[in-house]
Amino acid sequence: MTKGLIFDIQRFSVNDGPGIRTTVFFKGCGLRCAWCHNPESIASYRQLSYDPTRCDGCRKCFDHVNGTGISMINNKAEVDMNIHDQSVDLVSVCPQGCFSVLGEEKSVDEIVSIILKDIDYYRESGGGVTFSGGEALNQWSFIEPLAKKLKEYHLHLTLDISGYDPGGLLPKTFDLIDLYLLDIKAAKDEIYQKYIRQTLDPKVMLELLRNKPVILRVPLIEDINDDSALFDMLANLVNEYDNIIETNLLSYHKLRKKQQFKLLNDREFFTVADFLKKEQWRNEIRIRQIRNVTMENELIFI
Repeated sequence: MTKGLIFDIQRFSVNDGPGIRTTVFFKGCGLRCAWCHNPESIASYRQLSYDPTRCDGCRKCFDHVNGTGISMINNKAEVDMNIHDQSVDLVSVCPQGCFSVLGEEKSVDEIVSIILKDIDYYRESGGGVTFSGGEALNQWSFIEPLAKKLKEYHLHLTLDISGYDPGGLLPKTFDLIDLYLLDIKAAKDEIYQKYIRQTLDPKVMLELLRNKPVILRVPLIEDINDDSALFDMLANLVNEYDNIIETNLLSYHKLRKKQQFKLLNDREFFTVADFLKKEQWRNEIRIRQIRNVTMENELIFI
């Protein structure tokens, strides 16, 4: 793979591994999490995005497609993204910049040049580079030469993985990746099937990663996956696998994006936990005495 398909490069990231990091977000994911905060990362191709707040009713997009999949309502264009998911030609048609493309192909050298801008910050803070997504593992054939180039500068590399690896690519990463962020979505198969559409066993990944440091990342959604079974599972995993160096509890938050694009997941909006609910989660950790657990970047003392 000569170029990687990414949807963002975030500099000065402090939540995707130790220190100050640059996180490279790759497009393409095999899961369909209903609470996904980056739904634009799911498709493994470049997608059209539309921002209706910029539309002035000029009708140029409407005329360009002869009204197919675009309607003019109240002097605003309404775009059927199921029809125009890949109509990237509309970007050059609109004078107001209403359209953009989700996903950009970049070479190894292009990404390296961006990453090296902050090399002093990585070295001073013990940071580095994180490959995320989507599912970065799906583009390992591109990430591998990128990672080899970054290792020439002795950078710390982290890979964010969902636990879904039908291609069996994870062992190919061991020589280059220093730290793994492993998502834990739920404890019960029925939750996985209903909200993610895949059943995952975290032990499959953890067995492969026994000799590599791992941080567990757990999105908590009130009354969906925050039952006692989840906290029991976390306690068991941390007790069984010494290479789990930390567990991050990630409280769900609603992130509504003004851009419109074709959603590939059955997206839902859930309850945002209040202080009392978060304290209940902390108590679940304290009761089970699970070591090295953080929530909202604060260590939960046990």
